[in-house]
Amino acid sequence: MSVRFAVLVVVCALLPAMSCKKKAEATSSGSSTSSAPVDRSAKSGDELAATTANTGATATTAGPTQPAEPPPSAPPVEIISRDILSREPVTEAAQVRHILIGWTETSGQNTDPRAAKRSKEEADKLALDLLRKVRDGQNMQALMFDYSEDPGTAQSGDPYPVRPDGQFVPAFEALSLRLNVNEAGICETQFGYHIIKRVE
Repeated sequence: MSVRFAVLVVVCALLPAMSCKKKAEATSSGSSTSSAPVDRSAKSGDELAATTANTGATATTAGPTQPAEPPPSAPPVEIISRDILSREPVTEAAQVRHILIGWTETSGQNTDPRAAKRSKEEADKLALDLLRKVRDGQNMQALMFDYSEDPGTAQSGDPYPVRPDGQFVPAFEALSLRLNVNEAGICETQFGYHIIKRVE
């Protein structure tokens, strides 16, 4: 009896251990009997904190990390009114007022001292600001008086008569003859930017 009892005790002690071992092997080989997937890699917050504290590593998500993409740069702002310049001429005779804005590189052609002190980037910004003001209906003659560097019309505010006869530089003539009455746009010549508004 004592030998049988001893064998029985040993068998009873070994059965649960063998059963646990078989379950562990079945789980690791992917043949788990559970119907719900179990994430064996998941650790509790305390376990994860202890692991990272002991190894000095930081917790990351699985998979290779990608370097952060820089945000796309803003497209360059279009200064020249290419949409208007791409049209066919709408008239053979136009009356236009314009504001001339130069910058350092145009100062040889433009005698206004403001142009010599202005960078191209500053001229870009000023020209677009003036075009916005003209399109918003601000007084063109007042803007010419305050900003234009054209010695011929800045102080008088007089319009230029433009015809397709080559009297003006090609870009100035092209834009002037493509503008509708009361429309404004910008062209560039060797003198600088011309903010042009057709008045007739």
